Amino acid sequence: GGSTALSSLTASGSTITALNVRTTGTQSYTGSTSTTFNGTSYITAANTFSVTGAALLGAAVVIDTTNAGASPSGASITFSSTINNAQTLTLTGGSTGAVTVSGIVGGTTPLTSFTATGNTISTVGVATTGAQSYTGATSSTFSGTYNISGAANAFTVTGPALLGGATTVTTNNGNISFSSTLNNGQTLSLTAGTGAVTITGATGGTTALTSLTAS
Repeated sequence: GGSTALSSLTASGSTITALNVRTTGTQSYTGSTSTTFNGTSYITAANTFSVTGAALLGAAVVIDTTNAGASPSGASITFSSTINNAQTLTLTGGSTGAVTVSGIVGGTTPLTSFTATGNTISTVGVATTGAQSYTGATSSTFSGTYNISGAANAFTVTGPALLGGATTVTTNNGNISFSSTLNNGQTLSLTAGTGAVTITGATGGTTALTSLTAS
């Protein structure tokens, strides 16, 4: 789809390797062992992008269901399992798309950075050397461990945040910031070292947290 976008792409097998892919319709990858993304751009025009099975990054990857902004509503982006390798990953789901990653990101090999934008975002733990950024217009839901090992790199949440489970955020002297509210009955631990911890909205205003620890 480099010159003319495909209508859709569906791939399934033991392992899948894909370079840049552009479609007007859906993209679906099912790798029983893994799916490796060696390109830098995977684009749909307001249609879904889904990966079933473990994902590996072979390059700095951008997944965009808004057709590079031409279809701003976007569509859902889903990963059923883990994502690994030392590359940047940017997920853009548009104004209506849900971005869902059901496996731990960077648990085996931390990513370089992780950026997610959509109507809703849901993750269960992310490890990076660089910055992590979450922009969910309706909400971003966190559960598990979020770790940034590189010095002075920030963890940033724009929009309301929800806790789906006990959540720990740790940076290596990088800032931790939440632009809006934080809710749900779970524990939250924020450790920034010499970085600043900033929560701009009310915490537990709708549903009280179990506990909050910030340092």
